[in-house]
Amino acid sequence: MFRILYAESDATFYEHESEANTGLDEVLEVGKRQWTAGADLVKSRSAIKFNMTEVQNTLTKYSVNLDSCKFMLQLYTTNACELPAEYTVDANILAQPWINGTGMLSSNPLKTNGARWTEPAASWSLDSQTYTSQSVNVDGNLWISSSQEIRVNGSSLYVSGSGNGGSWLWQSGSGTFNLSYFNQSFFHQPGLTENESFSYRVSDINMDVTDAIKLWISGSGGRSIHNNGFLLKFSDTDESNSNEGIIRFFSRETDTIYVPKLVMYFDNSEYSSSLDQIDIDSYLSYCKLKPTYKDIEVSKIRIYARDKFPRKSPTNKFPIETVKRLPNTTYYAIRDAATDEYIIPFDDIYNKVSCDSTSNFIHVDMNNFMPERYYRLEFKITDGVTEHYIDDDMYFKVVR
Repeated sequence: MFRILYAESDATFYEHESEANTGLDEVLEVGKRQWTAGADLVKSRSAIKFNMTEVQNTLTKYSVNLDSCKFMLQLYTTNACELPAEYTVDANILAQPWINGTGMLSSNPLKTNGARWTEPAASWSLDSQTYTSQSVNVDGNLWISSSQEIRVNGSSLYVSGSGNGGSWLWQSGSGTFNLSYFNQSFFHQPGLTENESFSYRVSDINMDVTDAIKLWISGSGGRSIHNNGFLLKFSDTDESNSNEGIIRFFSRETDTIYVPKLVMYFDNSEYSSSLDQIDIDSYLSYCKLKPTYKDIEVSKIRIYARDKFPRKSPTNKFPIETVKRLPNTTYYAIRDAATDEYIIPFDDIYNKVSCDSTSNFIHVDMNNFMPERYYRLEFKITDGVTEHYIDDDMYFKVVR
């Protein structure tokens, strides 16, 4: 099953417009460009944040263990130019709180009521943290630089940055072994930097950020890590080389369906049935879909199947009415009917079709979908090395 979470805040930080807040812009930008002739390339980075309470509520609602989930960060490109053939986009864990703001890059005069290249516009007080080994009170609203070495709640994690363009968490390799604080030089804390590498392909992001989500929800070594979202940027190598290139993604303010989202996958399928399996080489199927669903529904959608050419027997004179089951290697996907984009692609672990003594079925939480749009359901059956697809114009609409 799946749950889609939409971004609750996002903004771009521009080095060449260091005082500009862009909290209401319709695009997010990552990359670097030549701003003035002969000058160094200027960078752009984006911050994006999702509500972890929604994740915890979903875990509770479906009695799902966090360790059995997968989380994918999805952003869609609206424009890209001058990109090298190969590059990497990092999603670092933002270390400081920030304010979304109500500015746009085109605002005149510039609005400064939110996060920007120079500062997060949010006050930050860290009484329990230290500069290196000196106990101090950190209080302010500027991005932290790497030289400040601010330690996070006695763990092996520190706040780093350049003093501009955001700050992020990094792990120190030093410290005395202490299992409760994870101060172990060879212990690796997953999730601090998620990334996706691109090589001669489209620049849409579909990044596995599972470890980062777990870090926010379960913490590190018993120490909580506050959710400040992701800082999207080119990798350190790509930011420091001489190659230009920018990618613009749709932001949460877009008027399109391409809103940034976090897709939570988990397997709550069940497959226990006394039904006979269909003849995989000759079968018919029918999906019992309603024309419309409310956007607050969690629906159980049944799929009925039977052999295409059933045979009568002394015990079954009406075999055409006999329901059989699809194999346990049957999976589903959902597309937007207008754009044909996959909202939920096929996944052989998390998108399994269930089965009980009545028929096959899937559960779909309609709250995942944008209302007043049509969607299309597809199925895939894996049979050894072959794959069979069921695409019989199975449309439904989600309404308010």
